[in-house]
Amino acid sequence: MHVIFGVALSLLMTLSGLNMASGAEDLQSLGVGHVHMNISCSSAVSRNFDIALALLHNFWYPRAISTFDQVIQADPECAMAYWGAAMTYNHPFWDAPTQTDEQSAWALVQKGMKAKEKSPREKMYIDAVAALYRDAGAGTRSARDKAYMNDMAALYASYPNYDTKLFYALSILGTIEEGSPWSAQQALAARLIEQVYAHDPRNPGALHYMIHAYDDPVHAAQGLKAARAYAEAAPAVPHALHMPSHIFTRLGYWEESAATNEKAWRVSESDVNGAGEFGGYRDFHSLNYLQYAYIQLGRYTDAKRLTGIFAAQYQALPNKTTHPDTPDLEVRHLRGRTIYALPDRVVYGYFDTLARYIMESGDWQLASKLPPAPASRDFAAMRFQIEALAAAKRKDAPAARAAAHRIVILSNEAGQRPLAQKILTIQAKEAQAEAALVSGDWQKAIANMNDAVRIEDSIYALSQPPYPPIPAHELYGTMLLELKRPVQAQEQFDDSLKRTPGRPMAIYGLAQSAQALGDNPTAARVYAQFLQVWKTADRSLPEIAVAKRFLASNQTSSR
Repeated sequence: MHVIFGVALSLLMTLSGLNMASGAEDLQSLGVGHVHMNISCSSAVSRNFDIALALLHNFWYPRAISTFDQVIQADPECAMAYWGAAMTYNHPFWDAPTQTDEQSAWALVQKGMKAKEKSPREKMYIDAVAALYRDAGAGTRSARDKAYMNDMAALYASYPNYDTKLFYALSILGTIEEGSPWSAQQALAARLIEQVYAHDPRNPGALHYMIHAYDDPVHAAQGLKAARAYAEAAPAVPHALHMPSHIFTRLGYWEESAATNEKAWRVSESDVNGAGEFGGYRDFHSLNYLQYAYIQLGRYTDAKRLTGIFAAQYQALPNKTTHPDTPDLEVRHLRGRTIYALPDRVVYGYFDTLARYIMESGDWQLASKLPPAPASRDFAAMRFQIEALAAAKRKDAPAARAAAHRIVILSNEAGQRPLAQKILTIQAKEAQAEAALVSGDWQKAIANMNDAVRIEDSIYALSQPPYPPIPAHELYGTMLLELKRPVQAQEQFDDSLKRTPGRPMAIYGLAQSAQALGDNPTAARVYAQFLQVWKTADRSLPEIAVAKRFLASNQTSSR
């Protein structure tokens, strides 16, 4: 659904007043990134087309379609302008287009087919996008995505230029399901993107898509060069400012993640406020990542403040009914729910940030404040897991068992995608483990956590911020420390940090494990590492006092 993120008045004024024949430096000065595509349309619309193309690469779809519309108005026979406008309804990695969207996109495709100004290459572009919206959305979305990818492969075979490489690579990435192992197809997409990057390291499409291509625990470091360049290449685009945090989060670079999402949120707020638009159009996706970074930095006060921003916007929503739930959205969880459509971006974001804060901070009294919406299966499971953990903390074994059983029922429901079902099963196992532990059955607790980590390990790439909020290995390590099993706990924390580097509570757990084993040098080194991660943390957090007290006593005893 096309909604407006919040259109920056200053940028709109710049776009409307821009000489369409101006040079590349004018395009660069807009802060959306520099790209250029040779098209068969009037030379007078070339520059505005490039601006729209840059906006499209940045996934700033409402801004892009308005600019493509300017090109259409100036040159109604420009076929590629209709192609670009139709492409703004295709959101790889995000929410699927609504039926109304697909009807609008199909109408644009048909106009593009009839437009007179197009080369054989451009006709192939239009034929490819037609596959996405054939007959206004006939057939399944996944089948049309694959048909589009195949058409783009044919286009690339005939015209292997930089533009085609990027859009072909993106079409490949758009067909890869969440959590899928690295494949030859994904490697091909990454290779095509790298070729464009080598030619033009400022290209917003190359930088953006490279981050998506490498957004997994194994390849994240390869996306670091794009992460550190993208925000500078397109500083006026909130999503371009946010995207580097995908890589920073994978690598545990919390300060960089916080800094870039702070910028994204500020730019987004400026856009919406300047346009006098509803606050729900602000970039709440970047705020979600920012909250996670604050939590990892031990800045719980700041994290709670951001949750308050979500809560206020949630209350301000005139309609809190989210779009119909689908198995595909359950797989995507936050990535597909909080970026684009309203009210979903606020409703899901508020629930997730509050749930994450509760689980990470241990403030279980806030569980009663979780909003009744959404009712979708994955969020219902999150609510029951928090109920189970909260009940276990207050030693209410029957309530913990009842909540865990509700997740088991959800995890066994038919019609789920395999990845979504795996995640719900992880949550069920974790809740059952906590219920068993509070019931005094530590063997059953260990058996359930062994199942949970085994399932987690079978998933190649869980989305970030992690869902469930605490990685299974880290949760298991904490449980093993409670059971006085520091050797096994150490193994779990080590495994957790391999998949999710830099998480401070896993580092803290390693230090506690070493201390329990009497390995004071290792404990001292790891406590120091923990304090470095939390150097800007809230001073009142008890873990800081524990670490400092150990380091002080260790220094005294070593003299």
